[in-house]
Amino acid sequence: MTGARRGATGGHKNIGCFMKHVAAGLGAGLLALSLTALPSFAAPSATELFFDTPYLMQVAPGTTLDYRYRHKSTEERLGESFDETMAMDVTADPQDASGRVADVEITRGTRESEAGPFPSMKGNPIALVLLEREVREMAQLTKGSPFYLRNRLREHLASAAVEPASFEFDGRKVEGWRMTMVPFAEDPNRDKLAELVGRRYEFLFSDAVPGGLYSIDVVTPKADGSSNIIETSLTLTGARAPAAKEAGGGTP
Repeated sequence: MTGARRGATGGHKNIGCFMKHVAAGLGAGLLALSLTALPSFAAPSATELFFDTPYLMQVAPGTTLDYRYRHKSTEERLGESFDETMAMDVTADPQDASGRVADVEITRGTRESEAGPFPSMKGNPIALVLLEREVREMAQLTKGSPFYLRNRLREHLASAAVEPASFEFDGRKVEGWRMTMVPFAEDPNRDKLAELVGRRYEFLFSDAVPGGLYSIDVVTPKADGSSNIIETSLTLTGARAPAAKEAGGGTP
């Protein structure tokens, strides 16, 4: 990727900040636990789902995971609506062949930018790309501190509700987990957050999908609940293996 494109976004620096805050808030005693190791009747914790599972270690080096990103706002003051594609290239760590490095290429119309690289890590870094965008958007809308908002998200990501879920991926039904949270509903500063108080997050995870994370949906309803003023979604659309990419094929 060109230097110009890398300079098109400074988001990966903020994402690194987000990751540092995340790491600072988690206990060192938590063990990584893959979904495949969980008994069918035992729900993982939100921390295990979001932070502790090394999803990319199950992805072959050279694979690209493709995601669709959609942002819809109903009022001009809330910013424009747009669609993007996010292609996350997963490669072997040059310092450790058993590790992984991820780099995200973002395309909106004719505009291209990138986030990363993300070194070997637990969780799925595409989620951090979306959540750092969330922090920036909320800070702009509320004129609040991005540090405060980032910390509130971190706290709730570690304690969100988790329940079994079924959904469709690649033409088949898969079993996984739904993780939900409304991080600002009881916030002590909710009077300053206005309509963002009801902002709701839903994550779908499954070890049956590449990268472990299938989707993230974020909905911000009006104060009276009559409709949504902002809707954001990130959805896995497919995975392209190295051979498929060389042949010019793969899942769209």
